[in-house]
Amino acid sequence: MLRLFASHHGEPTFARGGIHPDEHKELSADHAIEPFVPRSVTVPVSQSLGAPSVPVVKKGDRVVRGQLIASDEAGGVPVHAPVSGIVKSVDRGIHPVLVLDMAITIEAREQEDEPTFQEQPGWETLPREELLERIRVAGVVGLGGATFPTYRKLMLPDDAEVDTLIINGSECEPYLTCDYRLMLEQAEAVVLGAWLIAKIIGVPRCLIGIEDNKADAGAAMTAAIERLALDRSDHPVAMEVVVTQTKYPQGSEKQLIQALTGRLVPQRGLPMQVGIVVQNVATAFACLEAVRNRKPVIERVVTVSGRGIHEPKNLRVPVGTMIQPIIEACGGFDDEVVKVLAGGPMMGRALADLNAPVTKGTSGLLFLTRAETNLDRYQPCIGCGECLDVCPLGLEPNKVSQYVEVGRALETEEFGPLECFECGCCSYSCPSNRPLVQFMQVAKAAYRHEAAKQRTHA
Repeated sequence: MLRLFASHHGEPTFARGGIHPDEHKELSADHAIEPFVPRSVTVPVSQSLGAPSVPVVKKGDRVVRGQLIASDEAGGVPVHAPVSGIVKSVDRGIHPVLVLDMAITIEAREQEDEPTFQEQPGWETLPREELLERIRVAGVVGLGGATFPTYRKLMLPDDAEVDTLIINGSECEPYLTCDYRLMLEQAEAVVLGAWLIAKIIGVPRCLIGIEDNKADAGAAMTAAIERLALDRSDHPVAMEVVVTQTKYPQGSEKQLIQALTGRLVPQRGLPMQVGIVVQNVATAFACLEAVRNRKPVIERVVTVSGRGIHEPKNLRVPVGTMIQPIIEACGGFDDEVVKVLAGGPMMGRALADLNAPVTKGTSGLLFLTRAETNLDRYQPCIGCGECLDVCPLGLEPNKVSQYVEVGRALETEEFGPLECFECGCCSYSCPSNRPLVQFMQVAKAAYRHEAAKQRTHA
């Protein structure tokens, strides 16, 4: 069922704040997903929020695609060989988020015993504990960028009262189209993954939120729901697509929950407190592959875009693929490129070195020209209130920035830095070009440091 909620704007959306940045999705939206396998990969052991994984291979070892190469014994998630080949090194290397991290470099070599990850008979009827274990062993994390271990998110407390699963197909970040292409090309697999998650958490309802600039993806998902008839399965799930207004940050958990259900997640609260679990479409796809095919997360779809790259594409690449060979696969980039981002332009991170690898959380690589980004120096706050109007949480980024500038970061809690999820609406809208998100990050770091200091002296 394809459903559009009525509102005075047409489609549903969240109530407070938000912006409408230029989308730029046309650069890559028509490019079907292409496979790309490099000659070598460098796989960081830190692939999720939390502790890093522990390498279990050494230089000279021969590994097979899908083989465990770093274990979760220290609290991280398992990491697997994205390609078959020879381990060339286990050493510190560049990480797109952490700057440096222990990484395992594998020289790709096809082998006779390449696994094919065939469908496992009886996967639909496995008990909940086995379903969760397969997701854990496969190293599935939030592939929308959050990278929280998925099995932990699905292990709900005994007292949790959850009635709805939301699958996030909003992909509200400009430029990015990897989830859009996945919904178009693998609609049935995404829907089956959503059903699987609904079965694990024991809910009878699933809403799939998709912005109205991706109506064809919504139609593809609706058709898949009708073909699969999951309301007549051993765990019936009433599943429907809800088309929402195109508005950033529609894909944020709290904003999407409000748009689709009208429920409000409390400050510093979790979706389960209002009866909801949220997962990204790529994560649903990965959960299905983990359970049905016993396939670990060894590859992901990455949007390569921006007006500086010669051939924008959506590539399915092994985790650990270095950025430089991806650039070559996309025809190189212009001399006019002034910024390279991992992720989207609103919440992505600038890369200082193109010798960084793709991780499980890398949804995009953007090559932006001067015309696409603002490199001007920032100016003093003029008190216009634009950041207050667009903040979806009603925070006060202007106040936080002013206090941080004069060294009073620990006096900003009342203005909301600890609630900020760094969507970037404030920075985007600021006429003085102030890096308001970065000021929020400084305030958060100050509070974390103070809390650590107090624990040390307790």
